[in-house]
Amino acid sequence: MSLSVNPLRRFAGAATVALSLAIATADLSTVAAQERPKASPPVLVTSLGQSLDAFQIQLVVRRAGIPFKYDARAEVDQLDDAKTLFLGVGASLKGFGEAGITIKDELARAGQLLDAAKNKGILVVVLHVGGEERRDALSNQLIELAAPRAKLLIIRNDSDTDGKFAEIAKAGNIPLVVIDNVLNLRGPLQELFAGG
Repeated sequence: MSLSVNPLRRFAGAATVALSLAIATADLSTVAAQERPKASPPVLVTSLGQSLDAFQIQLVVRRAGIPFKYDARAEVDQLDDAKTLFLGVGASLKGFGEAGITIKDELARAGQLLDAAKNKGILVVVLHVGGEERRDALSNQLIELAAPRAKLLIIRNDSDTDGKFAEIAKAGNIPLVVIDNVLNLRGPLQELFAGG
């Protein structure tokens, strides 16, 4: 006995799979296709978490020729001359120890910077370039505070294995840029500051 499959049923099944893929792809590209903000210099680059990630970010900003100031522990008064704020998020226990601060201190400073930036109309960009190793419980507290208040998120491709950044980006309609390493940050920076 031979079994035959109705050609219409086979076509309907294939069409359903194709439609599902199209919907899923459209949903993912919504974040990628969003209009990215335009930034203006000068930039204040600071760390949220006291890892070396913000230091690496400022090196790329320097090489891109964008006027900036770097201070890993910048306070609100340093926003006076800034038009853009780069927050390099990634917690380091060693960094906290060397700075003599706690996660509570860093969360308070982050909140003050974010509030002041909003009041002054300063564009906030949250960058997570430390990848999966900077996605511990301490880093996540900083991400959950800062990322929803950003106008742009830039992350390394292994920073979002749990989908947290994608979820924040979608919920807040925040453009999300994914790079494979911090050296490839230069292209997105040049686009961000084009005409700024």
